[in-house]
Amino acid sequence: MTNNINNDSVIMESLFNNVNKTRLEISATTDREEKLVLGQFFTEPRIASFMSKMFGNEEEHVKLLDPGAGIGILATASVIHFCNLKNRPKSIELIAVEIDSKLISYLEQSLENCKSLCEDNEILFNYEIITNDFVDYAANLIKSKSNYQFTKVILNPPYKKIYSKSLTRRLLNEVGIETTNYYTAFVALSKRLLQKNGELIAITPRSFCNGTYFKSFRIDFLSDMRFRKIHIFDSRDASFKDDEVLQENIIYHAVKTTDRQPVEISSSFNIEGKTTSHMLDYDRLIEPLDTEKFIRILRDESDLKIKLSMEGAKCTLDELGIKVSTGKVVDFRTKANLRDQPEKGTVPLIYPFHFNSGYVNWPVNPAPKPNAILQNEFTQKMLVPKGNYVLVKRFSSKEEPKRIVPSIYKENFLDAEYIGFENHVNYFHINGQGLSLVFAKGLAVYLSSTVVDGFFRQFNGHTQVNVGDLKNIPYPTYDQVIQLGSMIGESFPSQEEVDQLIEDILHIFL
Repeated sequence: MTNNINNDSVIMESLFNNVNKTRLEISATTDREEKLVLGQFFTEPRIASFMSKMFGNEEEHVKLLDPGAGIGILATASVIHFCNLKNRPKSIELIAVEIDSKLISYLEQSLENCKSLCEDNEILFNYEIITNDFVDYAANLIKSKSNYQFTKVILNPPYKKIYSKSLTRRLLNEVGIETTNYYTAFVALSKRLLQKNGELIAITPRSFCNGTYFKSFRIDFLSDMRFRKIHIFDSRDASFKDDEVLQENIIYHAVKTTDRQPVEISSSFNIEGKTTSHMLDYDRLIEPLDTEKFIRILRDESDLKIKLSMEGAKCTLDELGIKVSTGKVVDFRTKANLRDQPEKGTVPLIYPFHFNSGYVNWPVNPAPKPNAILQNEFTQKMLVPKGNYVLVKRFSSKEEPKRIVPSIYKENFLDAEYIGFENHVNYFHINGQGLSLVFAKGLAVYLSSTVVDGFFRQFNGHTQVNVGDLKNIPYPTYDQVIQLGSMIGESFPSQEEVDQLIEDILHIFL
C-alpha cells in the first residue's frame, strides 16, 4: 500500500475538520424553520465517528447506503473507519441520497475526499449521489424487486411527521410500511434494502421504543432485525446541541438476522463523557411474550434490579378490570364553552395544574386556564360521571422528579354530577365510571413509587406518558391495591412513606 493508515491520521483529521466547518456554516445560515420543514439536523462529527465504529462485519466488498446524506458526515466517518480496519475492504460502493439540492456540491466534495483517501489506501471507491426524496427512491427500488442489496446502512433520518393523505404515506403503504414519522419510515425502508446479515446503524429519537404510535414499526423492524448495540445519552441535548434540539436520542446497531444474542447497552452524559456499558440478555430487552414489543433499555445493574423487583407485580389492568383513557376535552376546539370560573350550568374542568400533593385542588385562582366547562348537548359527550378517579399527567416537565405524576379526584370533593378531564390528563376508570376511594388511593400510591418510576423510564425515553405506556406497567393484585389504599388518610404520604409502603406490602425493593 502506498500509505500506512497509522500515518494518515492528519489526513483523516483534515477531512473531518473540513466537513465539520461546512456543517457549522450551513447550520448557522439556515433558518430554523427551514430545518424543521426538512427535519434536517446534521450529525456532529464525533457522533458520526462513534456510530461508524459500531460496524462489526468485515467484508471485502462493502455496499454502503447513506439515506439523507446531507453534506456527507456519516459517509466520511464510515470510509475513515473502513480505512482504519486491519482487514480493509477491497472496494466500497456508496449510494448517498439527499433531497436538498443546495447540499449536493458539499456532499460531492466530501465524497471526492473519501475517494482520495481510499485511493491512498488501495481501496476501490465508487459513489453515486441520488438527488431525490429517499422514500421515493427506496420505495421504487423495493417495488422493482431490484437485486441491489446493501451490506451496510448508516443514517441520521429527518425528524418530522408524515401526513395521512400525503404521497409519502401512499408510497410507504405500497411497500407494506405503516408509520407516522419520517425517521421510522427511513429506518423501515433501509432495513428492507439490506441483504441477509447486513448491518444498520442509526441515530434517532428514542420515542419508537414504546407507545401505540410506533407499535407497527416495532413489529415490522423486529421481524427480521436484531439489536446488537444500543447507546443512550444522559443529556437531552447531547446529539444536536448546535441546532438547539432537545430530543432524547439513541444510537443503535442492528443486524438483519433472527439470531438473538446479548445486546451491548452503553451510556454516557454526552459524546465527550465517560462511557459505561454492560451486556443485556435479548429477552430482557424485548420480552418474548410482549405483544406491544416495547424495547426496555436497562442501562446498568440498578435498572436490572428494578426490572427483577417489578416481576413481583404480575397483574395487568385488564385483569384488574380497570381501564385508562385520555381526557376528552380538547380546549381549543370548544373555546365557547369554557369558563374561567364556575357558574350556573358549568361543571369542573380538570387540568394538570389542578394537581396538588396527590389530590386535585379545584378551582385555582388565578388560573392559567379555565376552571370550568358548560354542560350542554355539545359538551356532554366529553364529560365523565362523578366518581373517584386516579389522574396522571400526560406530559411531565423536565424539572419534575417523576415521569408519572398521579393525583386523586375524590367523588365527595365537589358537588358535581359530571366532570371534564382536559386532554393533557389521563384517567383510570371502570368502564367509564369511577373507582372505589380506597382502590383509587392504593393505585395512586403505587404509581407514585420510585420503583415504578424507574421501571417506566426503562422503556419511555421522553416526558410524554401515553395510555399505552400506562397499560404496559405491571400492577399489584386487587387485594394488594386495596391494602395500600387502606393505609392512606386525608393527606397523601411523602415519597419516603410511599416507598416504604411498597416494600412492606408488595415486597418490592429498590
